[in-house]
Amino acid sequence: MKEDTMCSRIEMEGPVYNTRDLGGYTGKDGRTIRPRRLLRSGALGKCTESDIRRLTEEYGLKTVVDLRTNGEKTELPDPEIKGVEFIHDPLLSDAMLGITREGQEQADSLSAMILELLKEAENHPKEKMEKIYLALVSDDFSVTGLKHFFDILLAKKEGAVLWHCSAGKDRVGTTAALLLTALGVDREVIIQDYLLTNGYLEPETEAMIAKVAAKVPNERILNGIRILNGAERSYIESMFAETERQCGSTEVYLQERLGLTDEKREMLREMYLV
Repeated sequence: MKEDTMCSRIEMEGPVYNTRDLGGYTGKDGRTIRPRRLLRSGALGKCTESDIRRLTEEYGLKTVVDLRTNGEKTELPDPEIKGVEFIHDPLLSDAMLGITREGQEQADSLSAMILELLKEAENHPKEKMEKIYLALVSDDFSVTGLKHFFDILLAKKEGAVLWHCSAGKDRVGTTAALLLTALGVDREVIIQDYLLTNGYLEPETEAMIAKVAAKVPNERILNGIRILNGAERSYIESMFAETERQCGSTEVYLQERLGLTDEKREMLREMYLV
């Protein structure tokens, strides 16, 4: 992907590693996504006051959409920010969350948590992660959340909308991929945007590995952490493939499953492309 088509990472003072502005990507008819309108991120609970000022003053943040479960939201609440509307739109239930590991980094016994995740994954964490991506575009609970996500975007006439899960990886990766598709961004650019997560989350991943390795120096477990905390091309491709299996194309999926009619899609493009 060319450098001038890449979104802009928003450097945060706190340990919030995966915050980005999607402005600049080329969408429909050669138009580009407006800067400071569509922001994707991990959880905001560890933002500093400086981070909050930057998001509100520099990026014009007006709306935060929290895609996490009730449990994750309770564990690490978003900060209250004056003048910013917070909307809870979970894409997975606590029961569905399964092995995604998002929101679990605060667990008292991280090594025990990873062992349990790998046990649930039956030593095939990649396959289990792909199933999560399939669920995100097929489970009724998730599809309802995706519909609400697009309704929120269509209702926000000004200011930046920031949406986040815990790591800004799986749920945010899926919503960003569907949104960029709706805006007419090329599929390969969308995939490369998704994969940027690996570089951004590397400090968190390495810290997690070091913490677990000190207690459980097992290479299988450490590799499992990398998988569970990473973005794999196969994950996002399996998501796209599932939308195509259901409706023939992702564009038709957006219309038939998520209610994004031609009129709504054009409205979305008028709002977020320039």
